[in-house]
Amino acid sequence: MNRKLKLLCVTRKYPPSVGGMEKFCFELFSKIDEKPDVEQTILALGKSQKHLIWFLPYCTLYLIFNAHKYDVIYYGDSLLCGPAFFAKFFSGKARGVVDVHGLDVLYPNPVYQLYLKMFYRCFHTYICNSRDTEKILHGRNIKNTVVVTRGVDEEKFKKVPRNKKKLRKRYGLDEDAVVLLTVGRLVERKGVRWFVKNVMPLFKGENVHYLVVGGGKEEAAIREAILSEKLEKQVHMLGKISDNELNDLYVNADIFIMPNLRIENDREGFGIVAIEASCGGLIVMASGIDGIVDAVIDGKNGYLLESGNAKMYEAKIRDYMENTEQYEKQKESFVAYTKEKFGLNSTTDHYLNVFKRSIGLK
Repeated sequence: MNRKLKLLCVTRKYPPSVGGMEKFCFELFSKIDEKPDVEQTILALGKSQKHLIWFLPYCTLYLIFNAHKYDVIYYGDSLLCGPAFFAKFFSGKARGVVDVHGLDVLYPNPVYQLYLKMFYRCFHTYICNSRDTEKILHGRNIKNTVVVTRGVDEEKFKKVPRNKKKLRKRYGLDEDAVVLLTVGRLVERKGVRWFVKNVMPLFKGENVHYLVVGGGKEEAAIREAILSEKLEKQVHMLGKISDNELNDLYVNADIFIMPNLRIENDREGFGIVAIEASCGGLIVMASGIDGIVDAVIDGKNGYLLESGNAKMYEAKIRDYMENTEQYEKQKESFVAYTKEKFGLNSTTDHYLNVFKRSIGLK
């Protein structure tokens, strides 16, 4: 290619707002910006989603007057299909490419579903974050899809101190405590309440502690479950914490638990937190459902367990407790696999390949 690829990136989720999509977009765009053969422009909200009332019309107007200046217009999620639909008529040869996360298509609100029905078929390429998400689109007869799994900065934990004793002291735990960790929005599909009610009682009185990071509508129900099961000394709700504290947990806990459940119209698109935990060096144990199976490759960077099977979760955790040294040795290969397959550099290259192919370049 003799000239630079002219790329416009449009997203409603971007720093200083905080969240998984915001973080991913920032890291992806930062990596793209390093590429000498790409000229990137970013159109981002970076504020609370209540600002969509003006951001969507603004995007539409910007695209109507400027879309023709670009080779590829990348849209961060499906909600932007309205502006993308109108941009298509003024974009000349520019190709529209959208990221699809699963829930942004399944969200059951009838007005939103009508919105998708009206505007969603305007993209040249749909980038799915997992095979499960791609299956959802194929079920809606959208075939121009490609799967690109999400990546994390493979160097992000390089400077995080490895000090398990210090971490345990911070939370008032014994030095030899086995620390389980879950990170994410506290909604039913995440399975945290189920894990507290069905798995943690099997370890009652043992030196096993479950740390839960995040907030959400299930928080009150989870706290009630902790009280009803008398697990106040073993289950610790940490709420929202700083990135530094979270990174410390990803490096110095023992097992990352992702006990997701099957919930109608509410699926896990991918499971980026499992990738982060594996990259940090934790042993990942996750339910083998939805898009999680594209993030956790059984026996390669973690273990897939049967969703809703408390005995299986208990057995795997006890196996770790009885064979800790063996699991610790295994970590090195797990981390190496995760960095190679899900590193941000690899993900960025995949995105750029999709963009270039959309305009006929290899």
